[in-house]
Amino acid sequence: MTATAIEPTPTTIAAYEGHFGWYDPRELVIDPFNHRKTRGEDDNGTEPDQALIDSIVEFGVNAPLLLRPQTGAQDGALGVVFGQRRMKAAIIAAERAIEAGQPIRLVPAIVREDLRDVDDEALALSVIENVHRRQATTLDVLDAAEQLSLMPVGKLRKKRAARALGIKPEEVAAAPQAAKLSERALREANAAAFDLVEMADYHSVETLGGSLTTLKHAKRKDTEAGDSSRGHWAHALAELRQKQKDEEKRARLIQDFKAKGIPVVAWNANREHGTSRRLSDLVSDIGNTMTAELHKECPGHAVAMIPGDTEVEWLCADWKRYDHELTDSASAAAKAPKSTPEMLEAVRKVRRYNKAWRTARDVRREYISQLCAAGGEANDATWTLILSTITGTSISYGRAASRPKTDLISSFLNMADPNEGRSHWDRVTNPYEPVIATTAKTRRWRLLLAQVAAMFESEVMHDGAWRHIDEETVTWLSFLKEQGYKLSEVETEVLAEGIKKHKPRPKKSK
Repeated sequence: MTATAIEPTPTTIAAYEGHFGWYDPRELVIDPFNHRKTRGEDDNGTEPDQALIDSIVEFGVNAPLLLRPQTGAQDGALGVVFGQRRMKAAIIAAERAIEAGQPIRLVPAIVREDLRDVDDEALALSVIENVHRRQATTLDVLDAAEQLSLMPVGKLRKKRAARALGIKPEEVAAAPQAAKLSERALREANAAAFDLVEMADYHSVETLGGSLTTLKHAKRKDTEAGDSSRGHWAHALAELRQKQKDEEKRARLIQDFKAKGIPVVAWNANREHGTSRRLSDLVSDIGNTMTAELHKECPGHAVAMIPGDTEVEWLCADWKRYDHELTDSASAAAKAPKSTPEMLEAVRKVRRYNKAWRTARDVRREYISQLCAAGGEANDATWTLILSTITGTSISYGRAASRPKTDLISSFLNMADPNEGRSHWDRVTNPYEPVIATTAKTRRWRLLLAQVAAMFESEVMHDGAWRHIDEETVTWLSFLKEQGYKLSEVETEVLAEGIKKHKPRPKKSK
């Protein structure tokens, strides 16, 4: 039986526009968007092995290549979208045939006229072909996603191509950053099964010691919890980035001190019983509290930095030798026993919790922005929070409402602050009028949630909130947790302590 060609009908569809032909492999070029590339000493499977060469020398190429007309520098040529190894093997076979005085074999190919200048589809087809033939490597997908991210095509076309590559649109956007990973870090990320978004995140902290272990642990916790929003990952990444910023700032400070000839001495938690003293414990010649400016000419002028922190402590390296006097409170402290381990741990705890509380804030506010960008109607818990807040008698809400600040509300609505750069007396009277006018009725709750969230974040979740937990802190953290926000370690502890502290006592039975 012979198969016959049929014309498309209302019940059929042609897959593409193109034609079949036979071509001299030596006249073909590699399409710029053929995703299999040679990287250094790794040919990425682009070179034909001996078995393939022997086969093509003997029988020729039997599976058609996919070609498309080239434009730009290769205008007029036909480029191989997939079939690169077969083309290279056919060229070797042709060269051998010429040496032997024999005719060369042409290669069969399908020429896709419809792919001329359609780079995203050509890239996707190249990856798909090789994924089906073998397991694509992380580099294959990363290269393809990076090229796709740079193509000047619309979101829908990129989304379609991303789906064909088996990745998400956000991975396409993250690919250029992920591609900056070092070879070692890329191998590590691949072994940890990081996707391209996670690889991009890892790149931002890859030089920080212990970052890979921390992120792997966070990913595992998210996976075990079934958390597709990467809650544990977000907090771990925020902590790593803060630590990296601190280390960079610390290094800059130390370098600056050394450049100015100011010694950086070791940190000592019990300095009140040592040779050196904090400048805040000393007085000037006329009895004022000593400052760095007043003390800078003293030979004992020095600084110390808390290990792992950026806090600077100005001090005199030998206060007695240089005839300084203590303040009354410092003098009394010098006569007291040394700080106990418990006292020192309490001080360290305050520093740790302060840092953790501030670090969690960025992750929490990013999640609030996502809540305020959600579509559809608000759920009952959201409406209850909004209405109970704006109709209640909370001092915090009254204080926030009386302040003409719009920065947090605007950030939660993912828009520029209409009052940025304006003075207190030159505020926009109706800053959200354009947003109100263009927001669908079913989504107007978003503006109210942004206002309520700004109140909680500015008035309730301040730096000291973890030390003095009130009912509003419990209300806010409980709401966010219910909406799917993954609490950080310090937020989890604060919420648990707050619930215990403010839990209504059971009524006594009569």
